[in-house]
Amino acid sequence: MKESEEKIVVYDSYATNILANLVKTKLDAYGIPCFLSGEEFNNMFPIKNDLMHGVRLHIFECDRDQVNQIINSD
Repeated sequence: MKESEEKIVVYDSYATNILANLVKTKLDAYGIPCFLSGEEFNNMFPIKNDLMHGVRLHIFECDRDQVNQIINSD
């Protein structure tokens, strides 16, 4: 399967933009492609964060095991 055809999944959600960006930066440093969603809503309505399930980190499904190792290594 080509990378463009791989399934993108929500790996986790975070209560703050700061925490989500820290995790994303760590994955970027390891060369893991990922992106965040929900940041804008969280910035505009921080009190209503539970409505949108926080800031979501998206990864390719095939990278899940590697992401688990990286995130849980600390």
